[in-house]
Amino acid sequence: MRAVSGLDYHGESRPAAAGPKAGGDFFDLVPLEGEGLAVSLGEMSGFGAGTSVLMSGLRASLRGFAENGRGKISATVQALNQTIWELTPGDLYGRLFYARLDAATCELTYVSAGHEPVLLVRRHPARVRRLETTGAVLGLARHSEYRQLAISLEPGDLLVAFSGGISDATNAAGREWSEGGVLQVVNQTPDARAADLARDILTEADRFTGHAVPADDRTVVVVRFQGRGQETAFEASAAERAFAAA
Repeated sequence: MRAVSGLDYHGESRPAAAGPKAGGDFFDLVPLEGEGLAVSLGEMSGFGAGTSVLMSGLRASLRGFAENGRGKISATVQALNQTIWELTPGDLYGRLFYARLDAATCELTYVSAGHEPVLLVRRHPARVRRLETTGAVLGLARHSEYRQLAISLEPGDLLVAFSGGISDATNAAGREWSEGGVLQVVNQTPDARAADLARDILTEADRFTGHAVPADDRTVVVVRFQGRGQETAFEASAAERAFAAA
């Protein structure tokens, strides 16, 4: 996968070993023409072979839309929602964060279909913006509508997306790690490379739960906007590529 000038990005996942929420996460990072990157992170509600097939199809559809540069991302998500509603039983649905980052225009455009709040950590001044949902979960209703929002980026801004397996990680006392735990890791190493930061988040989530076998997949995607014309650091492990292609 080629690097994108002006963006440092990395995604990684640690699937649950077993249980009703194993195998429900997916993510993808797709370089676009020019200085763009398509980012997706999703979770399916069910489990088993049917969910895996649906998850793979959803990821393939998003990648196809991204690579072909077809239409607004809100229309893309709306079409995916209708497809899931038509093809799946009523108890199967998906949460999706789908975005395009353009280093040339310094802009982030996103749609969130019922996904966990994604964090946009501003470098100057230091503050956090929570990218809340812009539409319902996928498959809930046939004609759900999705808003598309655009945000200007500045050098140093950091996008951190994660699945429920991270924010809902629970320790022996029953306390959830939540997005506060993610932010604590970010604040400890604000200048870390995307790959290092993603791995630190997963490691600290494991430590918080006492390294117990997770009941849910844990997935994180980190993208740092470095500014136009900046060299890019990008790394994808063999395990990561295998999971993203599943």
